Amino acid sequence: MSSESGNAGHLDIGGVFESTKEIYGGAFGTVWLAALIIWIPTAIIVALLGTDTVFFSIGKIISALAGVWLTGTFVKIVQDVESDGRVDSSIGELFGAVFPRLLSLLVMGIIIGVCIGIGLIFFIIPGIIIALMWIVAVPAMIVENKGIFDSLGRSLELTKGNWMRILGVGVLILLAFLVIGAVSALLVAITPFLGAIALVVLAVLIYPYMQMIVTVLYFRLVELKEGAVAAVEETVVVDEQVDPPPAV
Repeated sequence: MSSESGNAGHLDIGGVFESTKEIYGGAFGTVWLAALIIWIPTAIIVALLGTDTVFFSIGKIISALAGVWLTGTFVKIVQDVESDGRVDSSIGELFGAVFPRLLSLLVMGIIIGVCIGIGLIFFIIPGIIIALMWIVAVPAMIVENKGIFDSLGRSLELTKGNWMRILGVGVLILLAFLVIGAVSALLVAITPFLGAIALVVLAVLIYPYMQMIVTVLYFRLVELKEGAVAAVEETVVVDEQVDPPPAV
């Protein structure tokens, strides 16, 4: 699945959201199942570990691993749909494809988070620039099977020249996560059990959509930067296939 990426070398943000809506709607069953499989056990384990210092830290690590595993799974779902318009892989295959990259995803997430945090401390703007530079590092790692620093470099290469347009996507994602965090914190303050349920519901409905936006953004940027070359190569292959055989 693909859409018009933009014109004159610029990203079409409206096209990104439209493609995400289509993919999210078409793959919602798979997305919903994947989110439940990951988040329900995670929420139960974290709740059982409680707030004791040591167990709380273990719970945070488990939550972080669950988060990057699910994020990678959403990337694979979008990649599957982008290839032929539907999800062909099973849940097990999607999880299995991401599992070997869990540690790399976690480490890269920590690196990005620390760098953004430091950048925000120093006049805010550097942190925003870092976030825009590396926004598609996770899809780059999963789709192109790159290492941590190669994925960061690939994201910088793809996003260069479209930072202001990508900023609109980033603001929406940030606002969504702030809303999720605020609602969850409020409900946890009322009752931990209710907060856990709300967190699962929000995670199933909103979190996947936000992550899929980033992956669709990655694919539209690849089309924008490299689509012309790919189209030429595809045309050559097609032409070679349809040429009549030489006369005997």
